[in-house]
Amino acid sequence: MVIQGFDNGKVYFSGNLKNVAITGVNEYVDIDLNVAGTDVMSHERFYPVAGKVLLADFGKLIDCYFESADFSTPGDVYTGNARNVHIYCRDKGTTAESSTTVWYSKNRVSTVSPESGMIYSWYKSINTAIGREEYVPFFADAATTLHIGVAHVRNGVEKYTRKSVTLGGRTGMLAFRVSPAKIASLSGVSADAILYYDVTVTAGTGSTDRIRYYMDKHYYRNTSNFIYLNSFGLPETIAFTGLVEYNPELNGEIVSLMQEDMRMDPELSDVRTVNSGYLSIAKYKALTDMVTSADIRVYDTAGQRKIVVTDVDLLHRQSGSEKFSVTVTYRPAERGYMEFERIRNDRIGIFDRTFDYTFN
Repeated sequence: MVIQGFDNGKVYFSGNLKNVAITGVNEYVDIDLNVAGTDVMSHERFYPVAGKVLLADFGKLIDCYFESADFSTPGDVYTGNARNVHIYCRDKGTTAESSTTVWYSKNRVSTVSPESGMIYSWYKSINTAIGREEYVPFFADAATTLHIGVAHVRNGVEKYTRKSVTLGGRTGMLAFRVSPAKIASLSGVSADAILYYDVTVTAGTGSTDRIRYYMDKHYYRNTSNFIYLNSFGLPETIAFTGLVEYNPELNGEIVSLMQEDMRMDPELSDVRTVNSGYLSIAKYKALTDMVTSADIRVYDTAGQRKIVVTDVDLLHRQSGSEKFSVTVTYRPAERGYMEFERIRNDRIGIFDRTFDYTFN
């Protein structure tokens, strides 16, 4: 009896685990499946077809035993989820078993096993701006190092400052915070002076991977910032700079009572449609990750708000090197999100509010 598609000692992404087959089965097979100490199957008996038992979509079977990162409070480093998975099979005369480490991935990954020093992002370069969050996802082992290089202007002269960043002994799938504010703190360079910065991951063998972040100095009338769980269960961000359309919806049920119509349990939903502006192919692919994410939030300097994407228009023609443009419609995920706020106006001075209108 042989277990195929789940090699003992090999490291996998769960998205790459499709079908696991137990071949050479004699009459029946009893399967024990354990994920991180939890019994998923215990002496489950299967009967073969042509001497084979198939466990279809094996990665989906164990996905629910992973935990996603909690980014409700922004942090500097997030660690991905790995689980030890053990299969023990016993038929009428023989046994077979396999134990591996599996890292979570929502989708199939081009590298079946995680590769140290590789950045697991769609991007080669990203436009960012002050006030935005950025996270770089990569796989680290004990020999992996992280470096930043900051191009900036000092006293009218362009300079390039390099710094090494400690990982604190962390290994595995990581998401490291590389927002302009964080880079400014690490490098000692004012965020206003940064032209662009490079984030480079170096493996122990000397192989490197890099993303360049360009500081976007343009003014946009509308900017919508989103943070979400990417394909590896780690936080990632995306920003739209196109038009925002506000389409509030009044919900509730209208009932007739005592010859009067009444609206029961009325609630106003803050429905918005955001336009991306033109997207590169890499950002378009990142967008597809966002709209299929289990946890999406809009954020600004005041905090985050969890949302649900209710519609997305991805149907756009592309010819040659033209870029994509999409629209996304979303609403708050929480009921009762509205709140009352008032700031006391108890200032006493020689000028009233009309002063600003008069002299502006």
